[in-house]
Amino acid sequence: MAGIEQSVVRPRSTALNVYELLRGEIVLGILKPLQPIREAAISERLSISRTPVREALLRLANLGLVDIYPQSGTVVAPIRVAKVRAAQLIREAVEVEVARRATRLATDADIAALKSIVEEQQFAAGRLDIRRFYELDETFHRRIFASADCLAVADELEDVKVHLNRMRFVTVNWPNRPHTILDEHGGIVSGIAARDETAVAAVMTQHLRTILQALEVIDKGQGDPVPAM
Repeated sequence: MAGIEQSVVRPRSTALNVYELLRGEIVLGILKPLQPIREAAISERLSISRTPVREALLRLANLGLVDIYPQSGTVVAPIRVAKVRAAQLIREAVEVEVARRATRLATDADIAALKSIVEEQQFAAGRLDIRRFYELDETFHRRIFASADCLAVADELEDVKVHLNRMRFVTVNWPNRPHTILDEHGGIVSGIAARDETAVAAVMTQHLRTILQALEVIDKGQGDPVPAM
């Protein structure tokens, strides 16, 4: 309409697309710790110039997901226990409070959606589809943020969680872990449905602290932080 300035939707940059692709592959263990990353190979694979690849790698380096060595090259960063512990602490502080709020605000539709996600997770676990199981885990927690009207908080937490997410995906594949997650998710949903903030906070705290057990194993040198998938 004349006289009204129309908003302009800017296209996503190529560098951002590359960044999100590589970030996802690192978190999911497709690109493994200490694996070399070559600009030329990525450029050829994606049929793009090397400039956006370089920009994406610099951003990943700032986030601590890759290590860039001048004259030597770039490698996927190892999973660093200190960063995982820091991310876990921040996530717990935020997400337990968000779960409490969701218990007060969740609608019947929110609760039904959470139950449906858990059912989908059960199906994925039965098919041993660990990647889908992990994706649904992310969906479950994001739905809790949505139920609490806190999606903006979830978005702010994404960069903080990235090191934790690498470890989460690894431990999802550990024996009996999917079944434990399903039990904990079920307890969270039941607590929200009962409007029991105390119960929800307790189960969510337990749920988010499970990763610390894996870190203790790694700290003692009793396990491989990146077992074969």
